[in-house]
Amino acid sequence: MMVNGSQEKLLGEDMTLALFLTHKGLHAGSVVVERNGEVVGRAQFDAVRLKETDSLEILRFVGGGA
Repeated sequence: MMVNGSQEKLLGEDMTLALFLTHKGLHAGSVVVERNGEVVGRAQFDAVRLKETDSLEILRFVGGGA
């Protein structure tokens, strides 16, 4: 599976997007995920089952300012 341009292994055959994000230390409320070119709504994170052929782009929001 590709994640932000890097090859990664799935941790299990029944891995959901929500579990994957948790494993990566990411909070679902602070990211936007695109899977195979389509944005995944946060409400779907628990339902989306990942596959080795998937490509994810994960964008994380960070605070800051000048």
